[in-house]
Amino acid sequence: MYELLVLSLLMKFPLHAYLISKIANDTLGPWEKISRGTLSTLLNKLYKDGLIQDAAAEDIPFPTERSSRTYEITERGKTRFFELMMDTEKNAGNYPKIFHIKAIYLEFISFEDQLYLASHYMKYCEKAVEHIREQQSEFDENPDQIRPMQDTRFYRTIRELMELQIEQWELERQWASRFIEKISADFKSK
Repeated sequence: MYELLVLSLLMKFPLHAYLISKIANDTLGPWEKISRGTLSTLLNKLYKDGLIQDAAAEDIPFPTERSSRTYEITERGKTRFFELMMDTEKNAGNYPKIFHIKAIYLEFISFEDQLYLASHYMKYCEKAVEHIREQQSEFDENPDQIRPMQDTRFYRTIRELMELQIEQWELERQWASRFIEKISADFKSK
C-alpha cells in the first residue's frame, strides 16, 4: 500500500521527502502513519530499483526553504504504478483502504481500466454483504443451536455488528456505484 501511495503522489508531481510523508500520512488518516524510517527505507528501495530518481528542486510545485531530497517518478516507476493500480488480488483485507487511494489517482489510467477497478470494488463490497448475510442465515437455519444464546447480550451484539457491517458495506457499494457513474460522465464529457 505504501509503495502505491508514494508512486501515486509522484505521478502528480515531484516532491520533497518530507512532503511525501505529510501527504501520505494525511491520506492514511489519524490511526495509521508511515514512519520516517519506513518511508526512508521505501524511498531508498524505489530509488535503487529505478522507480524514482532525484528531481530538481525548482520543479516542485510546493517550494520550501526546508532542505530535503526531491524525487520524481521514472518511466519504470510509471509501469510499476500501473501494475499496482491494476492489482486486485493482493492485500484483500486492506482493499477498501487501497481502493480509496486508487480512486484518487484513476486519472492516470485508461477509461476502461478505471471502470474495471471501480466495478471490481463494487463487486468486492457486494461479496462482503453476501458473506455476512450467509453468516446470518447460518444462525437462522440452526435455531436449536442459537436458542440458548438468543436472549443474551453476546448474541444480540453479534447480530447488531453484522447489521452494522452490512450497512457500512452497502454505503461503500453505493459510493462505488456513484463513482462508476462519475467516471462514465467524465469520459462522455471529453
